[in-house]
Amino acid sequence: MREQNHKLQVRKGNELYVFDRSGRFMLFVAKGHVVRRGLDHRMLDIRIPSSGGLPARRYREIPDTEKTNFLTKAYQIAQKALQQTEHALSDKWTPVLSLMTVAEMSRDKERFSRTYLPVSILPPDQYHSLVIQVSHGCSYNRCLFCDFYRDRPFHIKSPEEIQHHLAHVLDFLGKRIDDRTGIFLGDGNALIIPTDRLLHMIHMIKSTLGEDVATSFHTFMDTFNLDYKSMDELRMLHEMGLQTVYVGFETGADRLRQFLDKPGTSAEAVEAVTTLKMAGYRVGVILLIGAGGTSFVQEHRTETWKALLNIPFTSDDIIFLSPFYMPEHTAYHAKIDEKGLCELSDEQMEKEIQIFKEKLSTNTPATITMYSIKEHLY
Repeated sequence: MREQNHKLQVRKGNELYVFDRSGRFMLFVAKGHVVRRGLDHRMLDIRIPSSGGLPARRYREIPDTEKTNFLTKAYQIAQKALQQTEHALSDKWTPVLSLMTVAEMSRDKERFSRTYLPVSILPPDQYHSLVIQVSHGCSYNRCLFCDFYRDRPFHIKSPEEIQHHLAHVLDFLGKRIDDRTGIFLGDGNALIIPTDRLLHMIHMIKSTLGEDVATSFHTFMDTFNLDYKSMDELRMLHEMGLQTVYVGFETGADRLRQFLDKPGTSAEAVEAVTTLKMAGYRVGVILLIGAGGTSFVQEHRTETWKALLNIPFTSDDIIFLSPFYMPEHTAYHAKIDEKGLCELSDEQMEKEIQIFKEKLSTNTPATITMYSIKEHLY
């Protein structure tokens, strides 16, 4: 048992339980098994097989009764461990865990819903950022493969709405806000917000939360929306603290982009990312591995490599390899059936990920990493 970064870590054999500064359960890790709890009290069970890579992982949201049983056991293990540890740690953490009941944690669901619309997706290196929803939804929201924002219309918040949202964030998180690293501006493509309004939003966030919390800013951008910003505007935003822009590049194959209803060409996407680099940004480029099925594999691979070689990546940048998962809405299914296309198996998907990883690691200075949308939980 130990305390690290204001979190309590409790070991029992090969199992690790982690609790945050408020006493809320955060994480369980054992061999081949991870359980994560989100701010909204949802809990995700992840099973990691010894072989098969990322596509072979299995994900399940834990239902309420099982959740209660799991948390009850976790707190019993932690409290027993505290009884057997040195006084300073026990004196600090015993009352904290004693106050955090399962019933109290379950109320986070309602508290979260007063503060946020669902935080549908984040880049994996932003899971611990503080999300501020300066907008809702996606201004395009018609990509065939994406169903993250189908539940809400696109809306840019007014200053009054932003201030109301910030007040709820402060009330909901309390001291836990200090565990968040930087600000992620949501939802789907906040960079489309007019520059003067976005600058004012960033100023409001800094003024309300303080520079210790609002240390840096990050957001998503669609490759076909950058013409809304001049180079001077991009540089102004960068100087105000916007550091990283995550781009849904998906593919360098124009025929596949058209199949996916992704606007713009590969050349235009390359130009957009290059413009961001020229303005001083760190970029996260997301590739959708396996989209379109087996018929597009070679074309997707070859054209995407060719496109990415034209982007001036640095070692600060990230290229995410994201295995394609079927969206819930039916339009993609209908198009696959209409064209008679076949989805990749887990084994084919893992092979494709490895091919991309080896090729890009050799030919770009960017970090190449995995990105499963199934693992997202805010």
